[in-house]
Amino acid sequence: MSTIYEILRASKGAAYSEDKIKKYSYLHMQPKIDKPAGALAGLSRIHGDASPQVQDRIIDMLVEIGARYKLPYRDIAHMLLFCKIESGFNPDAAAGTTSAAGLGQYTKATVEEAAKEEVSKKRLGFVLELDGHVFDAERGAYGIALSYMIAKERAIKYFGKNYEKNLYLFHHEGWYFQATADNMAEERPKAVLKIIQTKILPFLDPLEKLLSAKTNLSFKLLTKDDKPYAGQPYVAIYPAKAGTQGRPVKVQGSKDKPEVVLGKTDGNGHTSPIIAPGLSEVLFVILHPDYKDLLQVNGNSVEETHEVKDHETLSKIAKDHHTTVAELQKINHIANPNQLKVGQQLKLHEGEYLWRRPPMSLIGAYLQQAMNVHPAAVPAMVEHKRSHIVLPQGNQAQQHAGTQQVVAIRGGATSDELAQRKREKAVKHKTVEKDIKKQVVKPPPAAGKAIKEGLLFPFEQRPSASYHEGARQFNSSRGVRRHAGCDLYAPVGTEVRAMADGVILQCYPFYWHTDAVEVDHGDFIVRYGEVAPRSAKEQQAMRGKEVKRGDVIGKVGQLIKENGTRHKDTMLHLELYSSTLSTAKSPLSDKKRGPFQRRADLMDPTATLDKCVMT
Repeated sequence: MSTIYEILRASKGAAYSEDKIKKYSYLHMQPKIDKPAGALAGLSRIHGDASPQVQDRIIDMLVEIGARYKLPYRDIAHMLLFCKIESGFNPDAAAGTTSAAGLGQYTKATVEEAAKEEVSKKRLGFVLELDGHVFDAERGAYGIALSYMIAKERAIKYFGKNYEKNLYLFHHEGWYFQATADNMAEERPKAVLKIIQTKILPFLDPLEKLLSAKTNLSFKLLTKDDKPYAGQPYVAIYPAKAGTQGRPVKVQGSKDKPEVVLGKTDGNGHTSPIIAPGLSEVLFVILHPDYKDLLQVNGNSVEETHEVKDHETLSKIAKDHHTTVAELQKINHIANPNQLKVGQQLKLHEGEYLWRRPPMSLIGAYLQQAMNVHPAAVPAMVEHKRSHIVLPQGNQAQQHAGTQQVVAIRGGATSDELAQRKREKAVKHKTVEKDIKKQVVKPPPAAGKAIKEGLLFPFEQRPSASYHEGARQFNSSRGVRRHAGCDLYAPVGTEVRAMADGVILQCYPFYWHTDAVEVDHGDFIVRYGEVAPRSAKEQQAMRGKEVKRGDVIGKVGQLIKENGTRHKDTMLHLELYSSTLSTAKSPLSDKKRGPFQRRADLMDPTATLDKCVMT
């Protein structure tokens, strides 16, 4: 049987003659392809002039996008055929007689229309900016998805049950083509209908069948230096049965109970294979090696729903959870936003897209069922979590070292570092033997030693939650690494003060939609992390700026997780470094250095904070 790739790969088309190339076309304005190394690129601006590898990668991208938007197999097949007809899967294709360019041959008018919230955000969940990015493969693939969604809506409006035989019209002729009898009698629509008859309809059934076919997938865990990661505990969560509505089956948002498999990688770093219907969603979770010690950790779990309290408004709830009233109304089927009931449970997130980083609460729910784990323990147990789509047989994306249907995942540690960890752990558990001495990892300078006394505390008031305890303290566990600073809990907007005179080295995006500000204070460096984000222009303007002791250098920011929810705690994350070695030459973060993944002059800031004064 053929694969979808063999059916879909396009041949190189004909080039435009020089006399037909218009000055406003991309073929005239940008005849040469200039992309960074590794970017998906065509060989020229000609239709279909991309390598088989690039074409296959584009196909994989479109398939995954379609599956993540929960489109039926037939819709995904349609999307693929749109792209083949328009660009031959060449992300750099450009017409010579119009402004059409990119995977979907987007014109200037299409680009402008796609950027409107009521057009792209309504359907994709975000504003699609193609202006200046028309040759970007990923944006172009989302453009294909958007165009297909709009074209289908329009085709159903005009043709009802016969929409499929006319759908491509509303891409080729424009999203707002009026399919009246007079317009349909014109030569251009007639020509498009012939394209549909010859290049789309005959291929829908075979593509749909191949996309829905059962296939297998396994994962291979590797160290940073590409050695097998053997004996690593993992969990695979995937649908237990095929769907019944011609759609890929999913885990996120599904009412059906999935399969939850707990295992360990073999000597080659492989997991057991998963056999699933085509384009199924698989949630793959890598567990902490000592996850069994964490099963019954207590605490508060992450909030994914909200219970309405007395006098709360939908507007306040939306603001507190970084969403909108309209979004909450939509996903909770609320007709009147002014009629909330005390105790009412509100869902906080939309379920129209299968997120690549699934919510921790979802992972926790399945781990609780399979392993009797306390939900609050899940963040400490989980080192990695991703949603994967099982791609069709013959794909380029899911293979490793020539083996098909394998997802390779590389960790942040080398094989030598892993071996060292195992030795340290083994010795730790054998200390009853007389001939074996304990091996102790040398910690940073002791907590009892302040780098300098009399510095200014970064807040006007000391936090009520101690930075000596729990997850807030220096050296607490963060799964694969240790906590490199102290967390000073404070409300969003709390002013952060410079601890001493100094110079701002840089300001940049840090963690969960917050910034970090690095300040050289003369004989030490402080990283003030998780402060409110600034624009790129504001960040650049801060470089080299002199600050005086007590100057406000930022405000405590709101941590916003990958799924859009607000983290329940807000804080200043403060790191301390004992030298002023240039951060340009030696960045503060260094993932190769264990156990903190920071450079060698990292210090425990606890004693320094204890010795700070308030004025």
